[in-house]
Amino acid sequence: MRTVKPAGPAWREPGMPALLAMTTFAFAGFAVMLPVAPMHMVALGGDEFLAGLVNAVLMAATILTQLVVERMRSWVGWRVSLALACALLGLPALGEILATAPGQVLALAAVRGIGFGIVTVSGSSAVGALFAPERRGRAIGAYGLAVAGAQLVLTPIAPWIADRAGLPVALAVAGLPLVGIPFAIAAGTAIARHTQTGAGIAPAPRESPREDRRALVRLGPPILALTAVTCAGGAITTFTPQFVPDAVLTVVALFLYTAAAAFARWAVGGLADRHGADRFIVPGLAVAAVGLGAIASSISGLTGQASPVVLVAGAILVGTAFGTMQNVTLVRAFELSGEHAKGLASTAWNVAFDAGTGIGALAIGALAAGTSFTLSFAVLSVLSLAVGVVLLSTGGRRPRMA
Repeated sequence: MRTVKPAGPAWREPGMPALLAMTTFAFAGFAVMLPVAPMHMVALGGDEFLAGLVNAVLMAATILTQLVVERMRSWVGWRVSLALACALLGLPALGEILATAPGQVLALAAVRGIGFGIVTVSGSSAVGALFAPERRGRAIGAYGLAVAGAQLVLTPIAPWIADRAGLPVALAVAGLPLVGIPFAIAAGTAIARHTQTGAGIAPAPRESPREDRRALVRLGPPILALTAVTCAGGAITTFTPQFVPDAVLTVVALFLYTAAAAFARWAVGGLADRHGADRFIVPGLAVAAVGLGAIASSISGLTGQASPVVLVAGAILVGTAFGTMQNVTLVRAFELSGEHAKGLASTAWNVAFDAGTGIGALAIGALAAGTSFTLSFAVLSVLSLAVGVVLLSTGGRRPRMA
């Protein structure tokens, strides 16, 4: 059991400052490349499908990596894992400056996916190891701010940088994860010391593979909800520069989307700790559906001169749902898995998150290429509603587990 002591701010927990700094730099590079890599593909002659394929390949590599991160970290340790993640995120971004063919962009996206897979699973696992269950909502909120901080600035302006200063400059900025390597080493050292000295939660006995399978089944409702909302997030971050013709409006929409996500992920942490994370899952899906419907209406022109306002409002609503679901589904996953399977919960959550992002990029790209972005976002809206209905009808909201 965790030694009882006064609970200070989550960001001051030993190991957290370095973890948050590393996370900020790692996600800075990721944030730049989400819209810029598809733009680069289009600049090299690719269509909407190939543009979406870039982030789909990124997420496919991420997911495959996430499946082995826990085992890899048991071999090489926290320091090597986190430092390697930063290197594999930063170096391919710089290498893409020299890319001249679509295949090269796809190959470098796969390498970035390996780094991203390591940093995502390791980051959420570190939070689970450093904090007791009753503090995880706030801790995940603090971690979420580090994830979103760089994204808040860089995702919206990355297309503008690429447009005005050129793709090479934007790709150079995406090398920021390399700056995070010293922080990765410091964070890894602190986390390893924390777990070895018993400062965190003592590891529960490892359960059987059958119990792990049961844990995965229990994780179904939050994982399904997360996947639906991250499909929307993947579509917005990948294609906003394509379906919004005005560069300023693109920056505004992406900035407010990211800001809403960051604020919601932080703000809902304390509420989830007090009232139970499961209470926010179905409402989050409903908010996402309304926001996606607003975006579809704006793209179609049905809202006339109010279309820019409707677009921004929709982006804010989807961002709010996105940030909320990032927090409450991870807290709920830890609750449902039990202390013995925090690593399993972290892996499953991250796989769902990135699968949704990749599916959103690929499927919406394919659908938009054959039809329109209006229909694509309408489909995403219906998907969010349908998942909410399924969770309500199957008892997706259950009493909070101890």
